[in-house]
Amino acid sequence: MSCILWRRERGLGLERCVIEPISDGWRLAGTVLLVTDDVPTEIRYSIQTDLAWNTRTAGAHVQSPLGDRRMALKADGSGAWFSNDQPIIDLYGAQDVDMAWTPATNMLPIRRLDLAEGEEAAVAAAWLGFPDHTVTRLEQRYQRLDARTYRYTAGELSVDLTVDELGRVLRYPGGWEAVAETSGR
Repeated sequence: MSCILWRRERGLGLERCVIEPISDGWRLAGTVLLVTDDVPTEIRYSIQTDLAWNTRTAGAHVQSPLGDRRMALKADGSGAWFSNDQPIIDLYGAQDVDMAWTPATNMLPIRRLDLAEGEEAAVAAAWLGFPDHTVTRLEQRYQRLDARTYRYTAGELSVDLTVDELGRVLRYPGGWEAVAETSGR
């Protein structure tokens, strides 16, 4: 098990994420506390992957004075995604989940792709938006620049992520920065 604490670079926000092996893959679970438009918000999320880091389930519970919202997705491993057992056609073929409020989800394609330095790959993700709570398809690109740096591109956004040996994001410029971490088995 490993644990990481991030601080939001702009505005108020902290996140604690635990990454742990489970019998058939990996589990990421986090709690995010942030202020958006002067509204204090708590987000709890959980993601399960298979042993190759392919997303199988993703869920989030967003709580704020504006109300509670729950989101849950399942992937079947063959490209199909579901919410409440209903297929989400636009997500077909997406391999990862990307949650707008956390850098933890960048770890999923980084680990799954296992790119060599200089390699790059295009991926599609199920994007869980915030604060609008939408679920859409997001085309992304990851390029490994060196042992600890990946260029992440999605639409107009392009940032160089600094990661550790486990693929956890240590710095997401303009987003999050790690302030404490533990590594475990």
